[in-house]
Amino acid sequence: VNFDLSRNLIVSYDPKTAALAQPLTSQSNSSAIERANEVQASLPSELPSFVKLMLPSDVAGCFWLGLPKKFCDAHLPKDDVTVVLVDKDDQKFNTKYLDRKTKLSGGWKAFSVAHNLLPGDVLVFSLIEQWKMKVYIVRASSLNEIDGALGLLNLAPCDMNVYQHQNNKDASNLQTAENMDIDLHQDNGLIMYDHSLDDTEYADSQVSEGLRFTQSVIEFKDIKGVDDFSIVVDNLVIDSEIPKHFQIKYYDLCRGQNMYLHENLLKGLNVKLAVGIILETITIADAIRASWVSKKMEQTKAEEEMRVIKEKLCGVREVIKNLNVEMETLKLKGQNLKPVIHKEANAPW
Repeated sequence: VNFDLSRNLIVSYDPKTAALAQPLTSQSNSSAIERANEVQASLPSELPSFVKLMLPSDVAGCFWLGLPKKFCDAHLPKDDVTVVLVDKDDQKFNTKYLDRKTKLSGGWKAFSVAHNLLPGDVLVFSLIEQWKMKVYIVRASSLNEIDGALGLLNLAPCDMNVYQHQNNKDASNLQTAENMDIDLHQDNGLIMYDHSLDDTEYADSQVSEGLRFTQSVIEFKDIKGVDDFSIVVDNLVIDSEIPKHFQIKYYDLCRGQNMYLHENLLKGLNVKLAVGIILETITIADAIRASWVSKKMEQTKAEEEMRVIKEKLCGVREVIKNLNVEMETLKLKGQNLKPVIHKEANAPW
């Protein structure tokens, strides 16, 4: 279900139809920009935001995104940092912000592909936290889909299946449903339509965290250590979805078999499901290892008890040996006393 501003109602929409949309015209671009401006106007006034029209170079080829310089100078740092993009489902994508070029590079491709961005789509970026931006997607398709608008709008409840909005301009203003305590100033009206094509060298830039695509996977035999180890499923690096200590454990498991244990996962498997399978594999391995350690501890304890018993047994044997010697000594004394006693018994009284 998505919100249709042009028709003033909520409509159902199949995302697959976006791929079948006809070529976009300047009129559809203008319509998408107008709807994006309405979304931007509904955002909290204290949150900086800007609108960005998607060009072919933004969503295909080198995959980098130019940002408005005015916005970057006012709200982004003066050095390269990781900027987090948050979509309507609160899924986070880490991207590399290049200060010198005022562009998003590494990680932007993953966001673009994950959301099926097409030329003519318009994105509204809202800075909700330091180096974190909420992204609302206004589709340029015929159905005028606005991704994330339902999470933005505070719609009044209604018993009807289709919610009709008033045509009155003042009454149709969108109200925000998000309360964000952040002292920033809005920077409206910033729309980037073009940028230079001199940044292809940054196309393959990577960020230290976040989902990202890779064109090749290192053969496991060529991995020298855990620092070279990345978990790649369907050419998507999912290291950011798995805690570091689990990655180390998983690397040890893979090294034990001299192969990627996940290389035979079904193609097209959901990322979260793949992560769950890997984490469960690590958990099972830990349980087996813990069981083995417990068994080893029990065996060590039993061996220690056996050692103590053997020491006690040796002590008992030593006592018995001493008693035998003492008994032999007493026998000898008895034999020596026998003639004396016999003599005394036969002596005249």
